[in-house]
Amino acid sequence: MRFILFFLFVGCWKPLWGQKVLTIKEAQRPNVVAPYTYFLKNVAPQLTYEQVAKFPLDSFQLIDRKEVVQLAHQNGTSWLTFQLKNQTKKELFLISSFRSYGQFDVFIQDEAGQQSHLRSGLRVPDSAHIVLTNPPVIPLGSHPQTVYVQVRRNGDAFGDFWRIGDMSQVISAKQQATRWQSIALGIFLLTFLYTLVFFIRIRDALLGWYALLMCGILMFYIDYYQLLNDYNQCLFWRFIPFFNSTYVYELSWSLFHIRFLNLRHHSRFLYWSILLANALIWIDDWTAQLSQQITGSSFSYINIVFDWLGLSWGSRILLVLYLLLISLIYVSFKNIRHLFTYAIAFVCSVVSMIVSMFAWNNFEWLPFIPYNNIWVLGIVIEVIILGYILSERVNEYRRQQLQTQKQLIAQLQENLHQQHKLLQIRDEIARDLHDEVGATLTGIATSAKVVQKKMDNQQPELKAVLGQMKNDSEEAIHTIRDTIWALNPDNDAPEKLIEKMKAVGFKLLIPHDIIFVFENEVPVSQLPAFSMEQRRNLYLVYKEAMHNIAKHSEATHTQVRIYQQNREFRIRISDDGKGFDPATISDGNGLKNFQKRAKEGGFEVNVHSAGNTGTELTIILLHLAPSHLPHDQSSHF
Repeated sequence: MRFILFFLFVGCWKPLWGQKVLTIKEAQRPNVVAPYTYFLKNVAPQLTYEQVAKFPLDSFQLIDRKEVVQLAHQNGTSWLTFQLKNQTKKELFLISSFRSYGQFDVFIQDEAGQQSHLRSGLRVPDSAHIVLTNPPVIPLGSHPQTVYVQVRRNGDAFGDFWRIGDMSQVISAKQQATRWQSIALGIFLLTFLYTLVFFIRIRDALLGWYALLMCGILMFYIDYYQLLNDYNQCLFWRFIPFFNSTYVYELSWSLFHIRFLNLRHHSRFLYWSILLANALIWIDDWTAQLSQQITGSSFSYINIVFDWLGLSWGSRILLVLYLLLISLIYVSFKNIRHLFTYAIAFVCSVVSMIVSMFAWNNFEWLPFIPYNNIWVLGIVIEVIILGYILSERVNEYRRQQLQTQKQLIAQLQENLHQQHKLLQIRDEIARDLHDEVGATLTGIATSAKVVQKKMDNQQPELKAVLGQMKNDSEEAIHTIRDTIWALNPDNDAPEKLIEKMKAVGFKLLIPHDIIFVFENEVPVSQLPAFSMEQRRNLYLVYKEAMHNIAKHSEATHTQVRIYQQNREFRIRISDDGKGFDPATISDGNGLKNFQKRAKEGGFEVNVHSAGNTGTELTIILLHLAPSHLPHDQSSHF
C-alpha cells in the first residue's frame, strides 16, 4: 500500500521536481517545442523575468500538445518556458509562426549560467528591436538550457507553431512559408487581373462582381499574412480608416453569391437576411472602432446584443456562411443543373474554413498544417472552379459575339449586294428615260414645232394647241433630265449637288441680266451625305426658286449662301426683287410644292417676302451630325 501511495504522489507532483527537457540530437531537422513547453496565463503585465523565474514549476501548466503552442485565444500577457539540451553544439534558433503579437521577449540562460535578452515587436523603440523578422526567429546560441518567452498579445494569435533548429531550418522554414503563400497570392492576383480585364472588355455584371470578390480575397490575404510589411499592423489599417479585411472578404463573397444565384429573384427573405447580417457586422465594427478612437474603449450596442445571443466574432462569420449555404441549397432545388459546379466550389471553401477552425483549436484527429491555414487551399480550389465557370461564360459570350459578327457580315454583304442591284436599276432607269422617254418627247416637241411652222397662220386654235404641246414636251424633257441626273449613281457625291446648283443658277439668271452670287461656306469634307430622294427634292426646290426669280421677281441681284448653323445645313436664297405677299397668293401652288418636296426630302423650307422688300427662301436640313461640323464654324445669319 505504501508503494502505491508513493507512486501516486510521484505521479501527481512530478512537475514539482522534474521538467521535461527537449534534447536536440539533430539540428538539421525541425524539433517541435510544444510537448516540452509550460504555460503561465492570465498574469499581470508588470511581472518581470526575475519574478517569473522564481515561480515554482507547478505554477505553470504543461502545454501537452504534439505540435502547436496554442495561444490563439489568449489576450494580454503570457509566459512560456521550456528546457533544452543541445547535443549538436550548433547554433540553435527558435522558429515561430507568430504573425500577430504586440511584443515578443525571450530570456535565455545557457549551461554556464549566462543570461541574454532578445526582443521583437512593434511596441518598442527601434533601438530595442533586436529581432525584426515577422514571424520572429530568435537566436538561442549553442548552449541554451532554460528559455522563458513573454508574449504580449494585442488580439487573436494566428499561427503559433514553434520549432528549434539550425540556420538551415530557419531558411527552410522561411522558404516553405513564403513558397505556398506566394503561389496562392499569385493565383489570386492573376485571377483578379484577368477578371478585371475581361469585365472592362465585355462589360458583364457577374464578372464585375467576381472581380470585386477577388479584390476582397486579395486584401484579406495580404492583411492576414502581412505580406506588405514586417510589422503586426498592416498597411490597410494604416491608410484606410475602419478597415477590416475579414469583413471586406465576407461582404464581397456575399454580394457575388447573391448575384450569381440571382437570389433576389428566388427568395427576397434570404436576400435581405444576408444583407442585414453583413450590415449589422459592419456597423458593429465601425461603431466599436469609432468608440475606441474617441473614448479609448471599444463599445457597441450591437455587440451587446451579439454577446447576449452568444455570437462571438467567429460565430458572426459562421452565421453569414450559414445563410449563404441555406440560399445555395434553396436555389439548387430549383436549378441544380446550372449550379452543380458552383455548389462544389462553395462547399470546398466552406468545408476548408470549418476544418481550419478545428485545426485552429488543435483537434488531435486533424493533420496539422503550419499556420493552421487549410482554408487557403479551399479558397484556391474555389477560385479555380469559379474561374472555370466564368471562363465558360466568357467563351459563350465570345461564341455569341462571333455568331453575331458572322450574321452582321452576312447582312452587310447582302446589303451591299442589294445596293449594287439598286445602283444597276437606277442606272438602267436613267438610260431608259434618256433613250426611250427622252427621245420620244424630243420627237413630239420637234414634230409639233415643224407642224406649227407649216400651218403658218392657218387654224390659229390648232396652232396654239401645238405650241402648248411643244412647251409641255420641252418642260417634260427638262424634268426627265433632272430626274436622270438624280438617278445617276455618279452624282451621289454631295459636292456634285453644289456644282449642279451653281451651274443652274448661272444658266437661269444670267440671261435675264440678274447678277448672281453663289457662296458655299461648308468645306467639301463637312457636307452631309444626301440620299437620292433628298438630293432630288433639294435640287427641284432650288431650281423652282431660280425659275421664280427669273420669271417673276424683276430682281437685279440674287445671292445663294450655303452655311451651317446650330448643327443644321442651310441654303439661303435671297433677291432684291419686288417680292410678294404670301397671303394674297390665290393658288399658292408654288409654295405648296415647296412644302410637299420638303416633306418628301426630310428638310424644311421657309419663305419670307413682302412687297418691294425682296424674297428670302431658306432650306434647312435638320439633325446634322456633330462630326460633320467644322471646328471653327460659328453661327451666323
